[in-house]
Amino acid sequence: MYDKDVLRKKFANSIGPFIDLLHCSGLKPIHVTLMGLVFTIVACYTYVLGDYVATFILMTVGKGCDVVDGAFARRSNQVTLLGAFMDSILDRYGEFVIVGTILFVYRENVYLYYFSFLVFLGISQMSYTRALYEKNGLDCPANPFEYFERGLLLVAFFMFDRLDLWLVIVAVGSNYYVLQRMFRFGKMAHQQS
Repeated sequence: MYDKDVLRKKFANSIGPFIDLLHCSGLKPIHVTLMGLVFTIVACYTYVLGDYVATFILMTVGKGCDVVDGAFARRSNQVTLLGAFMDSILDRYGEFVIVGTILFVYRENVYLYYFSFLVFLGISQMSYTRALYEKNGLDCPANPFEYFERGLLLVAFFMFDRLDLWLVIVAVGSNYYVLQRMFRFGKMAHQQS
């Protein structure tokens, strides 16, 4: 079974010295989150301009910030309710800017319009289903199409200038796992009644 916590801990341990450096610099995790959003927006702009090298570098740095901010907060004991809330909201804005940019660049491909809609739907429902699990005191199953994993896929597909394929894969994968969460939740709810 897919265990995101194991992946998260291994990653945090591997970048521990870098996180310590961030902490000593006086930066806060929210600063890293905001930098990630800014880098992502600028990367999308350079993608529209056709500068794929700059896009790849900026998107890699932006997604790196998105990965580091949570590990930074945990390692430096700066985890706050507001920080977690802002991180989640700003991450969604960044993803929606990315999908909107892909939609703009591939605007002549009508099929990608449909896949873009499915990505928006899958991303929003992925977060919503997690919230419903947590609201009901249940552990939400992790999957390979959550935010962190979508970011890794995004950087890989940027490298090959195939954001159209990223869009299709995330559209199918995220909605598949939303349906899986719905099925599992229904099964658990039935067992409790």
